[in-house]
Amino acid sequence: MEAGIERLAALSFIIIGLSHIVAPGAWVRFFLNIRAAGEAAAFLNAFVHMPLGLLIVAFHPVWSGPGLLVTLVGWALTLKAALYFLCPRLGDKSMALVTEERAGHFRIVGAFALALGLGMGWIALGRPAA
Repeated sequence: MEAGIERLAALSFIIIGLSHIVAPGAWVRFFLNIRAAGEAAAFLNAFVHMPLGLLIVAFHPVWSGPGLLVTLVGWALTLKAALYFLCPRLGDKSMALVTEERAGHFRIVGAFALALGLGMGWIALGRPAA
């Protein structure tokens, strides 16, 4: 089960990371559209992060070795979603930073997500498939 979760997380982060790198303007417009939802914007952002986070938390209880990275990513995604659900103003503050002029920041975030995805993929390759 752990190898499957690691592959899923790796592919998700690789695809989203590459998307941030090649289409930062589309990500800006995506978050501007979400922000236009007003008070519900933080909830929409939380719904983006929660499914993968909960899937990892539920099915990847690895607390040692390289697999720990995937577990920590799952808890981070879950915590982010929980914070945005419980304290929507945190999500509002985060999305307030998104502007057309700062689209290049999505490339930096994308590079980080890509690196995480590649790292998780390397971890998954070292684990036998079930």
